[in-house]
Amino acid sequence: MNKRFSGLGVALITPFSEDGSIDFPGLERMVHHVSGSKAHFLVVLGSTGEAQLMDESEQRRVLDFVQEVNAGRLPIVAGFDGSGGTAAAVRRMEAMDTRGLDGLLVSPPAYIKPSQQGLVAHYQALSEVTSLPIIMYNVPSRACVNIEPETVIEVASTCPQVVALKQANDDMAAFQKIRSGVADTFALLSGDDVNAIPMMAMGGDGLVSVIGNAFPDRWAEALDLASFGSVKEAGKMLEDQQVLLDVLFAEGNPTGIKAVCNLLGICGASPRLPLLPATKLHRDQLYQAMAAMDGVPSRTES
Repeated sequence: MNKRFSGLGVALITPFSEDGSIDFPGLERMVHHVSGSKAHFLVVLGSTGEAQLMDESEQRRVLDFVQEVNAGRLPIVAGFDGSGGTAAAVRRMEAMDTRGLDGLLVSPPAYIKPSQQGLVAHYQALSEVTSLPIIMYNVPSRACVNIEPETVIEVASTCPQVVALKQANDDMAAFQKIRSGVADTFALLSGDDVNAIPMMAMGGDGLVSVIGNAFPDRWAEALDLASFGSVKEAGKMLEDQQVLLDVLFAEGNPTGIKAVCNLLGICGASPRLPLLPATKLHRDQLYQAMAAMDGVPSRTES
């Protein structure tokens, strides 16, 4: 793994109590579960971590707590809120306490829908005010804008701080165009669990994973295999998880993965409003999928 970010990155969930408060004992168990595994890095305060449903004080408490519990075991990437326009994002990044962090995950500002050259200027401005590596996050379903391959290639070539792309986009032709247009040292990470192995087969470097919250060892081992060229073997290792992936996002994210982690006895299942816990039907579907998997502990309610 000679790239800054490769292999399995886990988009860590933030456990909440039923009253909506942060469940720090549950968060501690989650961090130990992932940091003590074969995963390669943590991503904290992303959309899976419900960062947008926390105020700045809560975000800071979660980040500090994760750093303390992680105790240097895995590199930590923090999600960065680029909303409100470039000038506001630059001010927040300049003021951000980045001690103990290894990188930032930065998506386009949601709802604004900038042009492609506007996106280039946005990432260039942010790149100039931080010493941390930046992972671009292309997530059209949330940002309402797609970062086109030519834009990724331009940012990668003009912004030394931007070292990777998290691609939550099913366009494999675009992925191939990006891979051929950026340096070998620029890491390409799938942002969707189902696309991880296909993208690795096309020169990808890893995955920022949701399902990795529950099964980090299995996914880390599979991605390690794929990184050494054993893509078919990696796919076979994950075959029994396909049914779970088919139902995991049926009621949104992180609703499904929180229910799975609850069924494994790691933490509670509650997200924050307006997100809701999984319905009984969804929990039953998730449990049935898990019961068909190899090596999954028996059902635990918490």
